[in-house]
Amino acid sequence: MKHFYLFGIILAIAGCSPFIDTRREAGQIWPVGQSRPDRIAICYNGLFTDADELQAMADDACALLERQAVRAPDAQFNCTFFWPSTAFFDCKAKD
Repeated sequence: MKHFYLFGIILAIAGCSPFIDTRREAGQIWPVGQSRPDRIAICYNGLFTDADELQAMADDACALLERQAVRAPDAQFNCTFFWPSTAFFDCKAKD
Protein backbone atom coordinates (compact mmCIF):
# COMPACT_ATOMS: atom_id res chain seq x y z
CA MET A 1 0.00 0.00 0.00
CA LYS A 2 2.93 2.35 0.63
CA HIS A 3 3.99 2.01 -3.00
CA PHE A 4 0.53 3.04 -4.14
CA TYR A 5 0.70 6.28 -2.14
CA LEU A 6 4.25 6.99 -3.30
CA PHE A 7 3.19 6.45 -6.92
CA GLY A 8 0.26 8.84 -6.40
CA ILE A 9 2.51 11.54 -4.96
CA ILE A 10 5.01 11.21 -7.81
CA LEU A 11 2.19 11.35 -10.35
CA ALA A 12 0.73 14.46 -8.72
CA ILE A 13 4.10 16.22 -8.74
CA ALA A 14 4.66 15.30 -12.38
CA GLY A 15 1.30 16.87 -13.16
CA CYS A 16 2.61 20.23 -11.99
CA SER A 17 5.06 20.83 -14.84
CA PRO A 18 3.67 22.42 -17.99
CA PHE A 19 5.03 21.35 -21.38
CA ILE A 20 5.00 22.59 -24.96
CA ASP A 21 2.76 20.29 -27.00
CA THR A 22 5.08 19.26 -29.85
CA ARG A 23 4.22 15.57 -29.96
CA ARG A 24 5.17 13.66 -33.09
CA GLU A 25 4.28 10.28 -34.51
CA ALA A 26 7.22 7.97 -35.19
CA GLY A 27 8.57 8.55 -38.68
CA GLN A 28 6.44 11.63 -39.32
CA ILE A 29 7.89 15.04 -40.15
CA TRP A 30 4.91 17.11 -39.05
CA PRO A 31 3.90 17.27 -35.37
CA VAL A 32 0.60 15.84 -34.19
CA GLY A 33 0.63 18.11 -31.14
CA GLN A 34 -1.02 21.52 -31.16
CA SER A 35 2.17 23.60 -31.50
CA ARG A 36 3.42 25.01 -34.78
CA PRO A 37 6.48 27.21 -35.36
CA ASP A 38 4.38 30.39 -35.34
CA ARG A 39 1.90 29.29 -32.63
CA ILE A 40 3.06 27.75 -29.35
CA ALA A 41 0.65 25.54 -27.38
CA ILE A 42 1.55 24.87 -23.75
CA CYS A 43 -0.35 22.20 -21.83
CA TYR A 44 -0.68 23.10 -18.16
CA ASN A 45 -2.62 22.54 -14.98
CA GLY A 46 -4.13 25.78 -13.73
CA LEU A 47 -3.83 24.66 -10.11
CA PHE A 48 -0.04 24.57 -10.25
CA THR A 49 0.99 26.94 -13.05
CA ASP A 50 0.82 30.72 -13.15
CA ALA A 51 0.69 33.05 -16.15
CA ASP A 52 4.28 34.24 -15.68
CA GLU A 53 5.64 30.70 -16.01
CA LEU A 54 3.62 30.14 -19.19
CA GLN A 55 4.78 33.46 -20.66
CA ALA A 56 8.43 32.62 -19.91
CA MET A 57 8.12 29.25 -21.66
CA ALA A 58 6.50 30.86 -24.70
CA ASP A 59 9.10 33.64 -24.78
CA ASP A 60 11.88 31.05 -24.84
CA ALA A 61 10.21 29.08 -27.66
CA CYS A 62 9.53 32.17 -29.79
CA ALA A 63 13.02 33.54 -29.17
CA LEU A 64 14.38 30.65 -31.24
CA LEU A 65 12.68 32.32 -34.23
CA GLU A 66 13.76 35.80 -33.06
CA ARG A 67 10.14 36.68 -32.32
CA GLN A 68 8.12 37.59 -29.25
CA ALA A 69 5.27 35.62 -27.69
CA VAL A 70 1.81 37.21 -27.62
CA ARG A 71 -0.91 35.48 -25.59
CA ALA A 72 -3.94 34.17 -27.46
CA PRO A 73 -7.14 32.70 -25.95
CA ASP A 74 -6.74 29.49 -23.96
CA ALA A 75 -8.57 26.22 -24.52
CA GLN A 76 -9.86 23.92 -21.79
CA PHE A 77 -9.89 20.13 -21.59
CA ASN A 78 -8.07 19.51 -24.87
CA CYS A 79 -4.64 18.37 -23.71
CA THR A 80 -4.09 15.51 -21.27
CA PHE A 81 -5.71 14.41 -18.02
CA PHE A 82 -3.11 15.96 -15.70
CA TRP A 83 -2.56 19.02 -17.92
CA PRO A 84 -6.12 19.76 -19.09
CA SER A 85 -5.69 23.38 -20.21
CA THR A 86 -3.81 24.76 -23.19
CA ALA A 87 -2.33 28.24 -23.35
CA PHE A 88 -1.73 29.49 -26.88
CA PHE A 89 0.87 32.07 -27.83
CA ASP A 90 1.44 33.56 -31.26
CA CYS A 91 5.06 34.24 -32.21
CA LYS A 92 4.99 37.76 -33.66
CA ALA A 93 7.78 39.81 -35.20
CA LYS A 94 9.54 42.01 -32.65
CA ASP A 95 8.60 45.67 -32.74
